[in-house]
Amino acid sequence: MIKLLSINVSLPKEVVYKGKTIRTSIYKEPVEGRIKVNRLNLEGDGQADLIGHGGEMRAVYVYSFNNYKSWEDELNRNNLQVGQFGENFTVEGMLDHDIHIGDQFKIGSALFEVSQPRVPCYKLAMKMGIPDFYNRILRSGRLGFYFRVLQEGEIGAGDEIIPFKINRTNGMTITDVNELMYFDKQNYKGFERALTFKALSPGWRDTFKDRLLKRDREEQGLKAFDLLTVTKIVDESETIRSFYLQPKDKRTEPFQAGQFLPVKLDIPGQYKSIDRNYTISNAPGEGFYRLSIKREDTPANDPDAYPGVSSNYFHKQVKEGDNILAARPRGKFLLDNGNHLPIVFISAGVGITPMISMLEFLLKQKDSRKVYFMHGARNGKEHSFKDKIQHIEGTIPHVNSLIAYSRPISTDRLGKDYHLEGRLNLDIIKENLKGKPDFNFYVCGPNRFMKDILFGLMDWGVPLGHIHFELFNTTPSDISLNSFLKAGSSNREQDLSTEISVNFVDSGTEVPWDDAFDNILEFAESKGLTPDFSCRAGVCQTCITDVIAGEVTYDPEPLQEPEKGKIFICCSRPTENLHLKL
Repeated sequence: MIKLLSINVSLPKEVVYKGKTIRTSIYKEPVEGRIKVNRLNLEGDGQADLIGHGGEMRAVYVYSFNNYKSWEDELNRNNLQVGQFGENFTVEGMLDHDIHIGDQFKIGSALFEVSQPRVPCYKLAMKMGIPDFYNRILRSGRLGFYFRVLQEGEIGAGDEIIPFKINRTNGMTITDVNELMYFDKQNYKGFERALTFKALSPGWRDTFKDRLLKRDREEQGLKAFDLLTVTKIVDESETIRSFYLQPKDKRTEPFQAGQFLPVKLDIPGQYKSIDRNYTISNAPGEGFYRLSIKREDTPANDPDAYPGVSSNYFHKQVKEGDNILAARPRGKFLLDNGNHLPIVFISAGVGITPMISMLEFLLKQKDSRKVYFMHGARNGKEHSFKDKIQHIEGTIPHVNSLIAYSRPISTDRLGKDYHLEGRLNLDIIKENLKGKPDFNFYVCGPNRFMKDILFGLMDWGVPLGHIHFELFNTTPSDISLNSFLKAGSSNREQDLSTEISVNFVDSGTEVPWDDAFDNILEFAESKGLTPDFSCRAGVCQTCITDVIAGEVTYDPEPLQEPEKGKIFICCSRPTENLHLKL
């Protein structure tokens, strides 16, 4: 007989980890008596990160008490309590190698179905007090799994777990699926087999589909780029135009608000294709990408300079029905879900694009946090998304806007189109926030604007963890700013470089290594490169890169050592001059 030993629940709470406030529900506590099982979770339980946890396919996390003894021996600990691994159900039996995707079990009056293995994250490492524990639990094969709720009901600790429908003959176990996900990444027949199980959650199905698609692309020579069709073009201002892109025969790749889309352009007159990154300005989950691109004209003070090649190509040549090659969305300028402080969006010019994506996402999620949307434009002709912001502010009580025009024209109406004349600066921002700087700040815009705002926020006493920003252009001064903020130094003139250099051979870029960065991936991104990545923890192997010369050190250690002559750039730092095929 297999049995439900303990039911463990918790609501989200805030804890401090590595100097940051983290919102988490991993600290589960046992409950007495019988409780109700709902379709999305248990009575009294909640999830802090609804992207990584919860939902219909991850309603209940199950972990076997039989694993506890193994962990106590391995970790030399005797203080593990039920709920230690963040599980909702601590059960007797039900080890990963015995449980199959799609297995169904009756507990009390509720019916459950196995949907996917557990995906460990840094919050488990935080709770265990072991920095690389997500790697250790993966290596162990003792991950546990999720239940989907097929029939709501009531349950209690001590209930028998009754097999209802079991896939013993042709099934795929939790261990089998984990092996495919993390260790056997070239097993295409295994991916195809896993996709035959309808009970497997969509996220895992999508990963296996992507690997099959990547194989097909590589066989066809297309590699990581998709062909997207321009379905609509909308003028947002005199200088910014939005291009709506959709794949021809599949859904858009998932992305997070604030990320950008890398595109590869074959422009007439250019001897080779041009790679550019453009911020996605719409909220995720809408079935398209909206790229809002500013036309970069020849500067008035430098008539011999060339106008922006790619932006002018979009504005002057791209038409509805044209096709664009694009890679997966990426980028780290994301909403911080670690706390529930009010949000302040501060932007100027085309820096408004990630802010629009984030704002639309918050409204779509019905997030009730107070939002201050502060934007600077030259005048009404160059003010993009004006009608959208005015409509949102007029219908959503917790969203307030502040618009500054530096050079208003005669048709601009003070109090209607904009709130004040002049450049948006920190004094104006502080005056409108009226109090202590207890906000999450998101900043994007021209370089000089960014420096003034970011350094001003720090002087005001805003913690570095509450300042988030996106640099559109990576000039040396921008990188110094990026490194300075990332390192948290109080000395703005500090030279953070070392004598080690990193040569990104394929891009023709050789630069001094900067110790302010945690890993080579982040350093490469700061130089305008866009390497492939996924987990950023040395697990998925997406970022594997060829080494021509040099050595690195890993932190955290990757799940598996790469083959000789390759490294994982997401968790490594150079120990000597490094030449990478990147």
